[in-house]
Amino acid sequence: MRRVAAGGWSFTKWGLRRAPEDSSAEAAVRMARAVERCAQALGTTLAADAVGTWTPSVAMAFARSVDTASLRWLEDPLPRHDLDTYELLAATQLPLAVGERAHCDEDPAGLIQYVRPRALTLDVVGCGGLTRAAQILGEAQSQAISVYPHGRSLVPGLHLAAAFPDAVPAVEYRLQWEPRRQRLYDIPLQPEHGRIRLPDTPGLGTTPRSTPCLAGR
Repeated sequence: MRRVAAGGWSFTKWGLRRAPEDSSAEAAVRMARAVERCAQALGTTLAADAVGTWTPSVAMAFARSVDTASLRWLEDPLPRHDLDTYELLAATQLPLAVGERAHCDEDPAGLIQYVRPRALTLDVVGCGGLTRAAQILGEAQSQAISVYPHGRSLVPGLHLAAAFPDAVPAVEYRLQWEPRRQRLYDIPLQPEHGRIRLPDTPGLGTTPRSTPCLAGR
């Protein structure tokens, strides 16, 4: 974690999965202590992603257990946007991030009102494309909520950040998967000290890599 954090990124985010053998209370305490130890080791807050794998009871127990001063935010603790449970979580002062699972016909105003998130982690493609993402971004701006585009839609997320730099402080770059995905492009996007140079070609600025096919008989 120290090696990754030293790479010049704005901040780092780590998956936080419940061990299947743990009870809800045990899982919550174990993960809360893990967040606190990691923040202490890094000397800064970190974001955690529950990857939509928690139950409401785990999420509520975690909210009661964790020192929120060590946590930038907890992303997607629930597998879907259960607004009633999210409203209860928001009342605990647990910093939340949501939006990766927002789809094109979902009302962002309702999501923001009930969750009151620290951040929106929009998947630019999944939410309906750049036009829809810009509309949602306007709603988030009106509530002083920053948008951090999800890394699964890295390239359009970068364009959103370039168009609205005051509203989009950073774009997620998934170290585990993105370098392999970038092999599909003629000119891969490579981060340097936590930054990516924006494409300067028309469109999204990426050209798929082509490989000649061998003739068969």
